[in-house]
Amino acid sequence: MTNRSLIPVPRYAWRTGYLLLAFVALAWGLNFPILKLGLENSPPLLFTAIRMLLGTLTMFIIAAAMGNLRLPDRRDWPVLFSVGVLQNMSFIALVTLGLQFLPAGRAAILAYTTPIWVVPAAALFLGERFTLPRMLGVSLGLVGLITVFNPGSLSWSQPDVLIGGGLIMLGTLVWTAGLVHVRRHCWHGDVLSLIPWQLLISVLVLTPIALAFESPADIVWETSFLWPLIFSGTVASGLCVAAQVAAIRSLPAVSMSLSSAAVPAVGLWSSALFLGEQPSNSDVLGFVLIALGILTVGLADRRQALSSIREAKSLRAVGRSSAPKRTNRPVSEQPNARCGL
Repeated sequence: MTNRSLIPVPRYAWRTGYLLLAFVALAWGLNFPILKLGLENSPPLLFTAIRMLLGTLTMFIIAAAMGNLRLPDRRDWPVLFSVGVLQNMSFIALVTLGLQFLPAGRAAILAYTTPIWVVPAAALFLGERFTLPRMLGVSLGLVGLITVFNPGSLSWSQPDVLIGGGLIMLGTLVWTAGLVHVRRHCWHGDVLSLIPWQLLISVLVLTPIALAFESPADIVWETSFLWPLIFSGTVASGLCVAAQVAAIRSLPAVSMSLSSAAVPAVGLWSSALFLGEQPSNSDVLGFVLIALGILTVGLADRRQALSSIREAKSLRAVGRSSAPKRTNRPVSEQPNARCGL
């Protein structure tokens, strides 16, 4: 009998999940104007290195408090290095560099296009189906991206938009490459126990790079630098990461896609409120198109997940009498069952 009959039907904690999701969206959205303020007193790479150090310490404390702090399995180290360098260090550093050239609200929109790029990458490298709804979602995202860049308004005498946007888009592509590597791997440790180590790897790799190109003497150690640093480090790179892990366990994939659409919305609003930025019509229209693309992809993933659940129920009903006793733990927490972080 197939082992798929042993797959339990997911049980979602809707209230807890949405509260966590709201916290993550609010904090990560607010982080864009806060980052902009912090960069007024620090070079970008050094700011990112210190921020990630604070996030690492926060995650080690959270993992220890929850009894999940342990050394990773040696089979997980290669992918931990990949996640630490690509999805943490490179993505955050490139977005922070790009933020110097763009309004914080526009940077938030571009940084959260990653769900759009995952679809073609998964089809190309992982053999996942590139269905019509997913194709529609990607198309909406691409049109939204072009709208944000607004080619008709670009001037070669002011290349900041291209430089900043290019750095952030490079960051999203690097993040997607890390995700492809992650999805090919079957994890041997609990998610929460692995996150502190991947953050530590990112700090160890980024710090010497930052010191090679930037000087600590350029940091202005004032309150206007310290509070953005503490927020970006402990909240955005620490507490939010733990909250997102808990939300992923509490909600279906389509709900998680709402977070990717909500963060730039908060980023646009908070940048206008705290920095006085006025988003252009192309920014707002581009955000709406990208958000619709993300939600379309999320709904397509939900449809596929529901189909798998129905199939699992059918198989379980057929084989219940001969099935061995199974654990009450959800499949995402069973050993070797997680093939993505």
